Amino acid sequence: MRTYPQREPRETLARVEQLIVEGEFLDHDRAEYWMGSAWLALQEVDRARGWFERVGRDHPGSVWVERSWMGMGDAAAHDRRYGEALEWYAKAEGARDQAVREMARVSARSTQALRVRQRLAWAAGGLAVVVAGLLAASLRRHGPVRFWPLPAEARIVTPVLGVLALLSARQDPAPRAAILELCAGAALLITLSGLRLRAASPRGAARALHAAGTLAALGALAYVAVYRGGLVGMLLETLRAGPE
Repeated sequence: MRTYPQREPRETLARVEQLIVEGEFLDHDRAEYWMGSAWLALQEVDRARGWFERVGRDHPGSVWVERSWMGMGDAAAHDRRYGEALEWYAKAEGARDQAVREMARVSARSTQALRVRQRLAWAAGGLAVVVAGLLAASLRRHGPVRFWPLPAEARIVTPVLGVLALLSARQDPAPRAAILELCAGAALLITLSGLRLRAASPRGAARALHAAGTLAALGALAYVAVYRGGLVGMLLETLRAGPE
């Protein structure tokens, strides 16, 4: 375990696992916990969870069992199962080890914030789907639908979105995926909005409601794309401190 940086991680993991399987030794419980932590660091969540569970089975009452509760919470948080993660952190807050209790409190606070963001993403996604569905349903009622020529909104905005999509090729994978999702969704929403506007020809308050709904759906879609890319924290920090 001390020479871990000197070789490929999976080779070290295989060696430590072989030692664990061969029988008891001093710090056997710590070695099992270390295996879970190492697999979690490699984002092999199922394997990590299996080792954390094994610590509790093989060494009940060990201090490393309490630390494995933190590992189980971290594994659940990695899978965005924040409710389950908070249950493990709550259990760890009752640990005998003060360090474990403090780590659990810190992790619980950050996980609660992540759960709020997740719920906002669900609500935003639902709003975008509902607005798109309402636009499509209204469009059908005012049929037959004429897709060509494209509405003016689509002719103006779609080329801009195409350029943004092309420029995203030079970005890192997460921002690129968020930009592509936003461009694709925005192109669909704007096209639906333009087709419905042309077919229904709303006036006054109805037209304002149509525009407000479309803008709200676009904003919701942007949040979903940013959330799915894991960029909410980065975006908030940029807004707080400004771009580098």
